[in-house]
Amino acid sequence: MSGEKQRPQVPMVMYEPRQERPRAEPSAPPLGQDGGYEYPSPPPYSYRETTIIEEPVYLVPQPPIIVAGIFSSKPTSTICPSCRQHITTQVTYRLGKLSYLLCTSLCMVGCCFGCCLVPLFIRIFKDADHYCPCCQFHIYRYKRL
Repeated sequence: MSGEKQRPQVPMVMYEPRQERPRAEPSAPPLGQDGGYEYPSPPPYSYRETTIIEEPVYLVPQPPIIVAGIFSSKPTSTICPSCRQHITTQVTYRLGKLSYLLCTSLCMVGCCFGCCLVPLFIRIFKDADHYCPCCQFHIYRYKRL
């Protein structure tokens, strides 16, 4: 018998079905072996992924609108590049280089008693900003100098 090969012995482990313990409260989850909560097992894994075929979305950029028109210090009819509507611009006036240059030159000539401030209050010496009346987008600045 010593010449015969012996098979290795594999220990057999018998598992017994788990018996549930009585719960302390009717609304409490079942307790595990270590006294913690026992969570339900996750659903079985499926090797097939559910695929949702989405339709491709093509974004076509709109061509830019070139503001064409002759802008001056008066309201002008044009197309707004922001809201793309045909509008007549709203004009606001602001101090520019011409206003400050005239004020400085008048002061140097000798009009220092307030006469040199006259170009700061007259619209024909100010720069003009053109805005869209619908969306308040700044379209153009007409500079005097």
